[in-house]
Amino acid sequence: MKNRFLLFTALLILCTGLSAKENTPTGRSSKPLISYRTVVYTDSTLSADLMNEASIADDASRGFGSGLLNALGNAALGVATGYISSVVDLGIQAIGQLITMDRRHKQEWMETATKECSFTNSLGTLYSINDFYSHGSEFGALDPDGIQFNGIGCLATVDEDTSFYVSCHLDRLKLNRIRDHSKFELVLDTIIINPYHSHLPNSHLPLAFSFAERKTFNFKMTIQLKSSWIDFTPSLHQDELLGEFVLDIPIDSADVNPDGSFVYIRPKGQTPKYQLAGESFIVPRSYMQIPDEKQGLRDHFGTGQYSLSVIVEETCEIAPEYIQNWRADRKYRKSLSKGHGKKTSFDEVWKTITHQTWDESLKAWVVTILKAPADYSIKTMNEELRLK
Repeated sequence: MKNRFLLFTALLILCTGLSAKENTPTGRSSKPLISYRTVVYTDSTLSADLMNEASIADDASRGFGSGLLNALGNAALGVATGYISSVVDLGIQAIGQLITMDRRHKQEWMETATKECSFTNSLGTLYSINDFYSHGSEFGALDPDGIQFNGIGCLATVDEDTSFYVSCHLDRLKLNRIRDHSKFELVLDTIIINPYHSHLPNSHLPLAFSFAERKTFNFKMTIQLKSSWIDFTPSLHQDELLGEFVLDIPIDSADVNPDGSFVYIRPKGQTPKYQLAGESFIVPRSYMQIPDEKQGLRDHFGTGQYSLSVIVEETCEIAPEYIQNWRADRKYRKSLSKGHGKKTSFDEVWKTITHQTWDESLKAWVVTILKAPADYSIKTMNEELRLK
């Protein structure tokens, strides 16, 4: 009687693992193509506002323009996972082996599902962005006259659907910090985040994000500002970190609209609901001596060269209900993996092109980063960036 009960238990474990997965999510059919576009805003009125110590209302015009919504790009990193598939002898002596294998399968599933809960992508350094100031100076490295840097925006699209959009501008209500501490802060204007177009689950399989399976999607963006300059000594300062800004937002299923997006637009003149924590020193002007008819040589300080790096982190947690249904999910994954085959080193090679231009209509530096699988045409990528 005891042996029959063990046999029934073993069959129940096996059959549960092979049951059909309910509410199968609609996954991506192939690696997504993603484009990142980062804009560095400028504003010629900042210097006058700073000199007058005036605080003005924020510009209601935010965004990149429709021309930035068509893009290509980067697919998620894959987590290779192997599954054991074999015929199990259901004899009495195999019962213990079956239970042990079931535990091992759950452990493997948990390890894989946990790895899929995290994705980090560095958008690279936006190098050699000139002219933090609109003109040079004769007075010193931190002369604020001519400041035109006015904030940062970043847009990511997945197959032409918005993955995230973040836009922030220099906080006009705290211009006194530039005068008193040589520092500035950024204020958040707009956030659009769609977890369903994120890199999660971080898998090579076409798995779709689901709040029923992955609770509390967390979006974190870190922006660092660096600069290189020569001081009056003269001494070279290379890639010095001037400041860092961090946006960290948890998103639950109740926070997204019917389209699956979390949207926040700061009302004009109001304090933002979500803080962009951090601050940065203004960019030092680089020292130079230039010819002068009267003095021979005179001191001159440049327009300030700097660079930006943007790091995006997407994380989530595994829902308890998802863990309880691990056997059905494991079977579903096996069915998907048959159609995708085993990844090779060639599949892991990606092409990357970075292009930086000054957009006269936006009055801003626009940096586009395109990443695509190794078999993606460089010619097509160049065409997307309007390069020859």
